[in-house]
Amino acid sequence: MKSSVEDGKHTSVPSEKRWSEPKRKHITCRPDPLAADPNKQSTIAVSQLCSDIVNVQETFELQVLSQLLVRGPNAAFYKTLIEPNIGAGFAPVTGYDSQTKDTVFAVGLQGVSSSDFDKFLELYDKTLSDVVDHGFDKEHVEGVLHGIELNIKHQSADFGLGLLFGIMPLWNHDGDLVKALRVEEQVATLRRNMKENPRYLQEKAEALKDGTHRLILTMSPEDNYDTKLAETEEKLLRSKLATLSPADKENVYRDGIKLREQQEKQEDISCLPTLHMSDLKKEIDITPMTELEFSSIPVQVCVQPTNGMTYLRVIINTSELSDELKELLPLFCQVVTKMGTKKHSFRELDQLAKLKTGGLSVSSHIADDTMEHFCFEDGVLFATYCLDRNIKDMFGLWAEIFNEVSLMDLKRFETLVRMCAAGLANTVADMGHHYAISSAGSLVSPSGQRKETASGLSYVGRMKEIAQLADLSPVLDKMNKISKLILNKTHMRCALNFSPENQENILKQMECFINSVPGIPHVPLVKTRDVEFYLTKKPTRSLHHVHQIPINFAAKSISTVYYCHSHFASLRVMARLLTSKYLHPQIREKGGAYGSGLSLSPSGVLNFYSYRDPSSTATFDVFDKSNEWIRENKFSEQDIEEAKLGVFQSVDAPIPPGSKGMNRFLHGIDDLLLQMHRTALMTVTRDDILEVSELYLGEKSESMCARALVGPENPALQDRKSENWSLAKC
Repeated sequence: MKSSVEDGKHTSVPSEKRWSEPKRKHITCRPDPLAADPNKQSTIAVSQLCSDIVNVQETFELQVLSQLLVRGPNAAFYKTLIEPNIGAGFAPVTGYDSQTKDTVFAVGLQGVSSSDFDKFLELYDKTLSDVVDHGFDKEHVEGVLHGIELNIKHQSADFGLGLLFGIMPLWNHDGDLVKALRVEEQVATLRRNMKENPRYLQEKAEALKDGTHRLILTMSPEDNYDTKLAETEEKLLRSKLATLSPADKENVYRDGIKLREQQEKQEDISCLPTLHMSDLKKEIDITPMTELEFSSIPVQVCVQPTNGMTYLRVIINTSELSDELKELLPLFCQVVTKMGTKKHSFRELDQLAKLKTGGLSVSSHIADDTMEHFCFEDGVLFATYCLDRNIKDMFGLWAEIFNEVSLMDLKRFETLVRMCAAGLANTVADMGHHYAISSAGSLVSPSGQRKETASGLSYVGRMKEIAQLADLSPVLDKMNKISKLILNKTHMRCALNFSPENQENILKQMECFINSVPGIPHVPLVKTRDVEFYLTKKPTRSLHHVHQIPINFAAKSISTVYYCHSHFASLRVMARLLTSKYLHPQIREKGGAYGSGLSLSPSGVLNFYSYRDPSSTATFDVFDKSNEWIRENKFSEQDIEEAKLGVFQSVDAPIPPGSKGMNRFLHGIDDLLLQMHRTALMTVTRDDILEVSELYLGEKSESMCARALVGPENPALQDRKSENWSLAKC
């Protein structure tokens, strides 16, 4: 204990000794099969050491400067590095990192040719020089500060956690937490500094330009990278083993035995504080809502204490699009608010969006029916929020997009496609479990098929193919086709969340917006039914997505029941029980994967998964033996209660005012259905768990089942004949 206290006296982190001149290093990596251009797979980044984390005002101002330099099409580095097509997009490291003792500003470019490294460095210096000479556009600065004001007022479900994680690095270094939380004071100080010194931000940029503590890091692919890495690791392992005496090896073996015993030991957690089911409320809190109609368009209205903010969601059904256009719909969502309109260029539109809203979001919306299997809503979700004082401008921007969007600028479209493809390629190593689940789920559910098209590996591969096209004009023509087919109110429904003070004006602006949108209202909510998928008995299928990564992401999907079915609650509790008491110990603790679990999707698909898994076939064996573990019936009543509490952690998660009523609007789950589901969860018994496990996981189960694996080549899969493995195209 004494030594721990003594150690605590020496935990302060000293500042880095500043370099007198920049340094340059080069590293290698494995080739990326998802790269749109095989000849442009290199990455370059320039990182600059900045202020001490405890200098709260300086850190805040550098964060503002970073956004001005790299965020959005009006940013200086965006104009000089992204638009000229030197690279595919910013590297993930780009931006300002204020999490370390010495904060860091970095600008990186991925998808570049190694021959363009020096060109990048020239442009980096020239861009900062131009900023120092000419400064920033006033509206650009105001847009960034407006975003900060929005973030202060915007309430999110994880506000508390976000706040804690945000101040923790500063706390670790004994910074002034209260000062850091007074964001409005920091904004006021910055405004005062800029008023007193018009070149204030330019001088901050000049400090970056003249800084000598700068690292230039370049990275290029090497064909035999994996072979060299394996040889290096093998050499390191041999050198470690060579230093071990027989006694050391015996100790390592004994420690392994002790670890296994500890992993299999039943833990006594009775001494820990815990919730009980009796502590939970039996009834849900009713969310008051009203249904209005403007020009035959239904509008769900939820009046909440939103802190002077208005939240708008619009869903437009897309089920009538052709399959070809549906495949391009995710790309349309990416570009439709970033191409400009007949009134405003893409830069002007982005500037207005930042000045008046929290962003103009467009995304695919695929929501399963709560009462019917293999039935879902296929649409696009338009979403935004703004301060009440900007409500007219916010609706005006959406009206402009619906009526006057301009999808004509081929060069701008090429830039967006290139950035989108590069960004997706970066996600495989981090989101492999999502892609594996999506791939397996697409084989057992029609809504899963659509989700795979919209956000799975098939979409990643499609974007790679599009980015490789020499001429994107035909694709841009299809973007225009999509806009003409869906940017209307034929199949539209809307939702508003706002504070009561400005209700009259908000509803008036809502009505004006709807009246401005072209089209004749028909059916606001259209469901897609795939009866053939339901009736056709499909054999087990499995897909292996081969990627040059040294780890696996495994998934197994089983189709079960819809949300309102009597088995849904039991399956949800069973999934949580298996996750914590069986899958985590077997796959994470013993198998060495970073994570694993079993989830039940709204469509009623059970999804087993593993994350960053060194194993593959062994993991599938664990998945397959889940029913055996349930059948052994060795879990306790306390285990069942913990599983229920784990489910309620999600069910009872805080819902911010701006998102109240969204379960009903987005998924058709109103308060009555929520209450029924809550009651069903609370009354799940051991027998219910045993029943649904045997019915859907047992050997005699008639449920559709599929598997997917994202990872390196794996010949062992071909030995699993009954699973019908096939290679999926990258």
